[in-house]
This record gives sequence, C-alpha cells and structure tokens, in this order.
Amino acid sequence: MKAELGLRGQNEFSGWCEPEQFHVQRADPDRLGWDFMLEADPDRSSDIPLDQQNELPKFLVQVKATEHANAVPHIKLSALKHLVDADLPAVIAILFYSKGGRRSVRRLIVPIDEAVIEDTLRRVREQEAHGNRAIHTIRVLIPTERAVEIGGDGEGLSDALHAMLHGSLSNYVARKSQFRETCGFDDEPMVGRFFIPGPDARHRLGELFLGGRRELDVNHLTLERRRFGIPLGNDQLYFRDAVLEMDAQPLLSASIELESEAGDWIALPVDVFVVPPLVDARERSPIRLANRFFEVVLDFDKGWAGITVDYAGDREVDLEEAVSIVQVGAILARPKKNLTIHFKGAQLALLATDKQGPFNHWIPVAPTLRRLCAAISRSARRPHTSLRLSTFYDWVEEHQEKLALGSTAGVNLFFRRWAEDSIVDEQDTILTPMSVELVGLQYTALVEIPIVSVSRQEMEIKIVGGQPHVVDDVIRAPGADISDFIDLAVESSKRRRNITGPALVAGGIEPASPAQQ
Repeated sequence: MKAELGLRGQNEFSGWCEPEQFHVQRADPDRLGWDFMLEADPDRSSDIPLDQQNELPKFLVQVKATEHANAVPHIKLSALKHLVDADLPAVIAILFYSKGGRRSVRRLIVPIDEAVIEDTLRRVREQEAHGNRAIHTIRVLIPTERAVEIGGDGEGLSDALHAMLHGSLSNYVARKSQFRETCGFDDEPMVGRFFIPGPDARHRLGELFLGGRRELDVNHLTLERRRFGIPLGNDQLYFRDAVLEMDAQPLLSASIELESEAGDWIALPVDVFVVPPLVDARERSPIRLANRFFEVVLDFDKGWAGITVDYAGDREVDLEEAVSIVQVGAILARPKKNLTIHFKGAQLALLATDKQGPFNHWIPVAPTLRRLCAAISRSARRPHTSLRLSTFYDWVEEHQEKLALGSTAGVNLFFRRWAEDSIVDEQDTILTPMSVELVGLQYTALVEIPIVSVSRQEMEIKIVGGQPHVVDDVIRAPGADISDFIDLAVESSKRRRNITGPALVAGGIEPASPAQQ
C-alpha cells in the first residue's frame, strides 16, 4: 500500500511538469535521494550574445505522499543528505491525500535551503560521533517551516523553484557549495594539542599572548576540527614538528604619556596585552602596552621596563602616525623624560633612563609637525594618500630648516641690504612666513621671531633670533595664494604686541629674500 501511495504521488507530480514548462527525467529507481530532475527551457535574451548565455536551470525533486492530513512525513537522513550534497537546487514535494483519494488535497514544496543544509549536516555529525555511520537507518521529519504551498494542478511550481535561485544558477551553485563546506565552524572550529620542549616552555608559551605576530616551535601538534562543536576521531591533523604563529588580541586599552624636561609631550592610546595564568596564578607575568609603532613591556619579576619604537622606513602609515613617531623620537632623545601609564582612573609614573635615543635631529622639527597635523584636523581638507616612512624622513630632512623655524631659538637670518634697511633697528621682532607642501596639502604659518641682535656687512644684514612664536597657521591647496592669510596674521601679531606702527615682515626664510615693511 505504501509503495502504491508513493507511485500515485510521483505520477501526479510528473503530470504537473509539462504545464509548468519543465522537461522531466525520472530516477528509476531512486538511489541518490531524488525522484525527478526537472530542466527548464533557457531564457534567451537578444540583448546578450548567445555564447555568453550559459544558464540551463535544473532542479532535483524528492516526492513524498501521505494520507495523514495533519502529519508531516519522514525522510531518511541519507536521502536528505543526498539532496544537501547535490550542487543543484533541490526540493521535497509533499502531497497530502485523503484516504484512498486519487488527487492530492494539499501540496507543499520544501526547499533545501541553508537552514535545512545546516540542520542536516549537524544531525549527520551527531550520528557519526555516536558511532553510527549507517544514516540510512535514521528517519527525520521533513522540515516544513519555510514550505511553499502550490495549486491543485501544480500551479506555482515553476515560481517556487526559480525563487530559490536568487539570481543565476551558477551563482546559486557556488553559494550552496560554499555554505555546505563552511557552516558549523563558527564556534570553536578547531582545538589543538601540542608539546613545547625545554625548561622555559611556560615562559615561551606566555609570550604568544603579548600581541603582535609571534612564533613558537612545538612538537606533536594535533589539530581537531569541531564542526557544530562536535569532534570526530577521523577529522584530525597530526604534525610531529610545527611552528605556531599567533597574533593575540588585546584584553584592555590604556593611554601612555611621554614628557621631557623641555616640555615636549605626547599622549598615545595603546592596547594592553596580559599573559594568562597558565599554571600558577600567583606568577607575575609581563604586561605589554602597544600600538602600531610604540610599545612598553613591564616585567615585574625582573623589576624592569623597556620601550621599543618601530620607525622602520619600509612601512606605509598615515600622516598622524608618521608625526607621532617623530614626536616620540624627539622626546626619547632628551636626557630627562618621564613616562606615565593611565589605566581606568589609575596611573603609574616611570622615570626613564638618561640614555638618549638616536633622534636628536627630530627635536627641532617635531613641534611644527604637530602644529601641521593640528591645522589639518581643523580644516576641511584631508591628506590625499598614506606615507612611506622612508619618504617622510627624507622630506623632513629636506625641510628641516623651515620646520625648525617655528620652534628653535637662535636662528640666524640673512638679508641683502636695501635702501630702507634702517627700519630693522626700530624693530624688536621680525615676522616670517613659512610654507611647506606634504600629502597634497600646503601648510603655511606666520612666525614671530624676537630680534636678539643685528649686524651689518657691506652686502647683507644678519639677524639673530630668539624663541619663536607661531602667530597663526592655515592649510591651503598646493600653490594657493596666501597673501590674505599673511595680512590677517600680521595684523593679529601687531594687536597682540600692541604695535601701531609698521611691522618688519620677511619674504621668506631663504637668505636671498629681502625684508619688507
């Protein structure tokens, strides 16, 4: 009786296919989970060359018939897995009959979608974990939560099948294959076991958690894949010798302030990396605080802390990071500097050694570079590109005299003599414009330089300056006219110094530039 009911359902389903524009091929007998393969006529467009129209939709169908109107039929887990394993779109057609009825009274199309794929593969993995690979002995309810009901003569069958594709058949096949291979590995996808040789094994293992890419030589590494959290003895990889590479994620965040006795200061956000208590919770493990270029390691057992700066020239960075590197280098080049760690309302102050870093040449340029970044952040303009650090270092060296003008006392300015140069003797300050171009932007500043001394030769005037002060600065497009900015900045300087007479304004910092009134 069951076989006749199944044949009745298959015959009725077969009669729907031609009116729904399908060519039907029957599996006789059903060995791989499907009763019918349906082929749809290709939809050819005259707007696209024929050789580029390669879609020929095919669908696999398993037909189930039942005379229990309120009961969903079962299906073998093996048959369901066949439909999951097939790359083609697949469905289960359920036909409900009244007792002895010749035509179905209700018809459902159950798509083998991602939810069914995931649930089926989970069931299969669970059975194998319990030692049962004979999944053809397991029967499960057909999942009807997302089933589509069709008409009495199969109306809507074509719409239901084509709706599964969400585009082309080739894209559907790729998505189904990808999901089938990857689902179930979201939580604890892999567990590894290994042996670390040597008496310092615990120490070397702990260093893996200090952030950054770190490597560890291990022996007898076993990797156990856990799909849906379920391990299997035949889903393991073994390596006698291996190298583990780890890039640990930070647990917390903090801030580090660096300050020199000269008043140079910078605050750096950092990530906090802590070694977990692998064996003895009382052990005091190192703590690493780091960002992309700066790190501090606190080793409490040794009573030692170390600073590392990554200023390698082959890195590509944004302007903010490049300038921060120069600032940090300039502070470390000072003989006296302090480091303060701020963490959740607490702080730890450390006095650095008197050892000076190799960055003395950055001390005079760092303040102006920071002002440049601040001016960009205030403006609507943004840098066009990132910087290669080696290129940035070359640019800083090339413009070192200009950059130092805004922060370094004792600058020597030379001007050619001119007819009215006696005005220099009446001034206590010279106003000097300064412009540089970087990352597609032009930075301009007007610098007040106190006149400490003036001396004259036959052809030139020499001015020795005091501690400079930046009146104002601005960001413009490269080559833009800055005369309006200079005029406003000069008037601002005169008001600040309470000057009503003429001001001495240099045309630039080049020795050949004449002074202007």
